[in-house]
Amino acid sequence: METDREPMVPAEQRPSAPAPLWVWVLVVGLGAISAYSGYTALSERQAYLEAEHARTDLTQQRDRLKANVTDLTRQVEQANRSRDEVENALKQSRANTESASSQIADLQKQVGELQQRATDLERGRGEIETARDAALADAKAAHEAKDHALKEVAALKAQLAAMQKKLNQALADLKKEREHVSPVPMPPPASDPAAAPPPR
Repeated sequence: METDREPMVPAEQRPSAPAPLWVWVLVVGLGAISAYSGYTALSERQAYLEAEHARTDLTQQRDRLKANVTDLTRQVEQANRSRDEVENALKQSRANTESASSQIADLQKQVGELQQRATDLERGRGEIETARDAALADAKAAHEAKDHALKEVAALKAQLAAMQKKLNQALADLKKEREHVSPVPMPPPASDPAAAPPPR
């Protein structure tokens, strides 16, 4: 029985057995997992930093867009106010133009009436002169009638000249007003044949 027993050898003298294969596999796996975890953490950190940078850029862009929208809104409001002022000015100018046109029409009507009266008086003066030549006996009466007619003709021509001056001034003002709003060439005022001095 004693021959079958192995001799007792101290533990420090026994040769160390190599580690099993699964231990090495476990160590390598843990190292790979640690490396992958570190790489994943770095990737997530980088992604977080990039996301924060992108969020900061988007916030700045949003602020710039808000400022641009505010500026554009202010410009639109200013443009609307300017448009309203221009429209009001155009309405006032049209009203002034219509009033000036009405006044010019009235003046033209008065000028026509004065011209007709002057023509009638000129015709009457001619008839008086003919009657004076035909009736020598009534020369004095005809002469007085002629003088009276000449005075009326002179007074009417003075009124006609004043009306013509007012008409020319109104036409000039209307021309300036139309050139200011929408320039349109105005015809020159008609010459007044009755404004010539009476024959002596």
